[in-house]
Amino acid sequence: MQQLKTAVRSTTETPAFSSLFAWKLSFWLVFGVSTLFFWPLCLDLYLAPRFFSLAFSLLVAGFLLRKSLYAQADWRVHGFDFWMLGWYVFNTASIFWAYSWSEAVFYSQKTGLLLLVYWLVRQGFEIQEGVVRQTLRQLVTVLASVASVIVLVQIGWAFSERGLDNDTLYEYVNGVFGNKSLTTDFLCLMLFLHFLLWRDLRLKFVGPTLACTLILLILVLQTRTVYLALAAGILFYGVARAFTDPAFRPVFLKRILPIGLLFGAILVLFLQWKGGGSMVERLNPANYLESASANERRFVWYKTNVLNADHFWWGVGDGSWKLWFPSKNIEGGYRLQEQNVVFTRAHNDYLEVRAELGILGAFWFCALFGLSFLSGIMALRMEQAQTQRNEILWLLSGLLAYCVIQYFDFPRERPELQALLGLMLGWLAWRTKGFWQKGPGMVVGTGRKIGGYAAAVVLVFCLTIGWYRIQGEMHNVSMLKAQVAKNYAKVAKEAALAANVFYEYDDVALPMPYHQGLALAHLDRIEEAEAAFEMAYWMNPWSFAVTNNYATVLAQVGKLDEAILLFEKTVATNPKSDEGKSNLAYLYMKKGDVEQAMAWYHKIDTIVKPQTEQDRLKNEQTKRDQVELLKILQDLQK
Repeated sequence: MQQLKTAVRSTTETPAFSSLFAWKLSFWLVFGVSTLFFWPLCLDLYLAPRFFSLAFSLLVAGFLLRKSLYAQADWRVHGFDFWMLGWYVFNTASIFWAYSWSEAVFYSQKTGLLLLVYWLVRQGFEIQEGVVRQTLRQLVTVLASVASVIVLVQIGWAFSERGLDNDTLYEYVNGVFGNKSLTTDFLCLMLFLHFLLWRDLRLKFVGPTLACTLILLILVLQTRTVYLALAAGILFYGVARAFTDPAFRPVFLKRILPIGLLFGAILVLFLQWKGGGSMVERLNPANYLESASANERRFVWYKTNVLNADHFWWGVGDGSWKLWFPSKNIEGGYRLQEQNVVFTRAHNDYLEVRAELGILGAFWFCALFGLSFLSGIMALRMEQAQTQRNEILWLLSGLLAYCVIQYFDFPRERPELQALLGLMLGWLAWRTKGFWQKGPGMVVGTGRKIGGYAAAVVLVFCLTIGWYRIQGEMHNVSMLKAQVAKNYAKVAKEAALAANVFYEYDDVALPMPYHQGLALAHLDRIEEAEAAFEMAYWMNPWSFAVTNNYATVLAQVGKLDEAILLFEKTVATNPKSDEGKSNLAYLYMKKGDVEQAMAWYHKIDTIVKPQTEQDRLKNEQTKRDQVELLKILQDLQK
């Protein structure tokens, strides 16, 4: 009889253990491995590799959890589920009106990964709350600790060599997410998740130690956006908890509020201080409006709004902002015009969504967060247990911080930050299910397997996209090395190999045939170069680099009228393009139009207020080029 009981117990415990392990492994893959995964042979070590890694992790998780999800998941699809699904469908539909199919596919499928992370988290809490909570606690501690150690090493390296000014930090702190702004974004979200899971810590000293470390790193990294996000999130939590927790209210009013007012007064005095070095200046938010970064953002946002007026309802399609942006010309953007800096992001997710998906997409995107806050606030009114209320408050605080970050940065682009957004949205949807259950919904019955197969198809498609983009970036890296070595035959070969159906542009929106055309022109294979530039122009007709070089090749083969039109388009896009003006002066003189030639010659100008040594050197070179050009024009006139 005892043997029979033992046998029965073992057969019932094994599946349970297997299920627990599957949930733990799935969350470690989705949030652990995918967050830190990188591929050193890629042009961007993190973007495409983490897109691929997240898709792979979700596919493995779906396989491991298929039985558990089918049998135990909450298959009542409610209002927020439909809104998340609609967001993915809307993004995918934009492929059909986007200028670039390859970029639209890549950007739109990130929303598919966001949807699946959201669904996994929501069901994880529904089925195995204890295991999921414990696993997330471990994940947040490990990820925050690993990121902190890496950043501390990089900060130490920067300090030992050049100090801790902002430019130096941008150069050195790039070993986790590519740049210091994205790194600080991640640390900020880790901090809110750490506060959220604080009560689940077994070793109590870990809580304050890790929190202080993250806050210190955020301060040292000098990212104003995160300063604002952190302040907004903490302020929201304190005020909201004072309203919802009677026991906390006296503490807030008698201790926290007076300290907060004292710090506020100090802040007001601090805002009047304009000195103190790089870090002190960046700690002062009043200095931001005077910075080059603020001026640049305002310029990009202004030009984006001009673009939006022409694409009001549907936008230009996912991933296409970076191609359309120069179409309204870049006059007024100092670095864009004088230093050939290319913006591939609007540094404002709301505005970029508005540009790519129109006013309808902007409404849908903002409603994702609006509905989350609405459900959270309603759940606070329904929930009686203060522990659950605090959990909702921390989730809302983290989401508020994310909303602030995406006003100045681009977390929408990064898979690891999208995974964290999916985590917060899924967790909040589960915690507020009482609110959503009162609204309309639909119970999925026989369609469960269809949904599972559809998710698998999406993930396999994402794996394909990620793999092709990784391959393209690896060839791109080889091409850039060949450019440095002036091995133009290899440049042409690698540029051709890099281009594929899912990877058509480099990291600054230049088509791969553009690089091929440059290499072929250096090899004096002019006809082939012309064909390559023609393709590049078709792929990005608003890049003044593309139009300028295409026009140069056309001039070489004697197509002067076509070349003049393209050089004029180059100058229309970038009125500071002295190369375009010089070429126009030369071609008009070659055609015998002296008046037009000299008119373009006199439009060549130097930088009015050179800000750096590089600007001064450029002015000197421009003056020398003018002298040489004048001699050439005079010779042609004879």
